Amino acid sequence: MKTAQSYLYTAWKRLIAAYLLAALIGLATGTLLVNVGNVPPERIFEASTKRLSYALPAFDRGTRHGIDMGILLFAWNSLGAMVTMSFIYTAALFDPDHRQASPRWLRKVFCGKTRMKLLCYLPGCAQIEAESLRRLYVWVMVPLLGILLLGVESGLQVSTATYIFGSFRTAFIALLPHGLIEIPAFSLAGAVAYSAHLQMAARARNNQIRMVFQQMATHRRTLPIKTIALSVIGGLLVAGLVEAHITPWLMQMV
Repeated sequence: MKTAQSYLYTAWKRLIAAYLLAALIGLATGTLLVNVGNVPPERIFEASTKRLSYALPAFDRGTRHGIDMGILLFAWNSLGAMVTMSFIYTAALFDPDHRQASPRWLRKVFCGKTRMKLLCYLPGCAQIEAESLRRLYVWVMVPLLGILLLGVESGLQVSTATYIFGSFRTAFIALLPHGLIEIPAFSLAGAVAYSAHLQMAARARNNQIRMVFQQMATHRRTLPIKTIALSVIGGLLVAGLVEAHITPWLMQMV
């Protein structure tokens, strides 16, 4: 019988693999859009960095107050990672047997009664009849969807930056040094919830509602959450400092 740690390790590996595959897809897509679709690379690059652009005003204010850019990047990435890890705790809000528990209004929103038909198009959802399990199944799948989005964005950035900067090597180095640390750290944070997704899959498809939520609670208690959180935070701290100080230096050396 697989342990929570083995599910965590499997989820971590799958998330890294998903990122790499999505990055390749993004790289190919960006290249095709520029060469075949004649889409300006600047437009694609802007779209692929849109999420980060929301944090730029905060970064600007922080640097004006003397805060190191590496620390600002670390704070931004850590916030996202901790939110991702919290999915394993908010999963209990989908339990229909505790709908009247506090916070009642939030549980009613999460549990719901209306069948969300769009969820049927996600892998594995069509076989799940119980709506609470269907929503839970998708909820703990979010880290996978997030890492896929991140991978596509990275691929698009590299493909378009190649034309903007005139060098594939420069575009690649802009992501590689800190990415070698950042992506495994993000994947570890995502693996906390995604490992629960892998574990619950069989019982969810058999609509074993009570067993799934009991299994989810046991899985959450068994995982070394504090150790994982410290590992993620440490990795993102190093990645932020590398991105702010080492990556620009390497780009100048190319």
